[in-house]
Amino acid sequence: VGWLAANGFDNVVGYDNSTGLLASARRRYPDADLRMASLPALEGVPMGNFANVLCEAVIMHLPREEVPGAVGNMVQLLQPGGTLCLGWRVTNGADRRIDGRLYSAFGAPVVIEALGDAQVLHMEDVLSESSGEQMVRLVARIPNDGDTA
Repeated sequence: VGWLAANGFDNVVGYDNSTGLLASARRRYPDADLRMASLPALEGVPMGNFANVLCEAVIMHLPREEVPGAVGNMVQLLQPGGTLCLGWRVTNGADRRIDGRLYSAFGAPVVIEALGDAQVLHMEDVLSESSGEQMVRLVARIPNDGDTA
C-alpha cells in the first residue's frame, strides 16, 4: 500500500487484521492510510467504493469453507468496472505449518465460482519469489453498470 501510494496511485487504502503488521507498515510508510479489517467479512470496509482491490497471499490462510465468502466480499468492494487482483499459495491438502499458520487446500474453481459476474482477465501459476512455492495469480473485472458479463 505504501509503495502504491508513493508511486502515484491515488486513494490507496490498506487493510489488515494484525495490529502488529499494521504497526510495522505504519513505521515504514507513515503517510499510508492503513486500517483494521478481517476476511471473510470485511466489516467496516465500504462496499462498492474501490476501483481496484489487491489481495496477495491472504486467502490461503482462511479455512477452505470461508474462501468463497471472502472472495465474494472482495468483489462487493469494487465499483462498477472494478478490478480484483488476487494471489494465493497452492497447497495440496490442508495442513498447519510449524509456525501455526493454516495453508488451506483449494483450487482455482473455488475462487472463480465465487467471482459471480466478474470476468477472469488473466490467471497464471507462478513460483513465489519469496518462498519458492507455487502461487496462483488471478485478475478479474466486474462489469460496468449496463454491461453484461
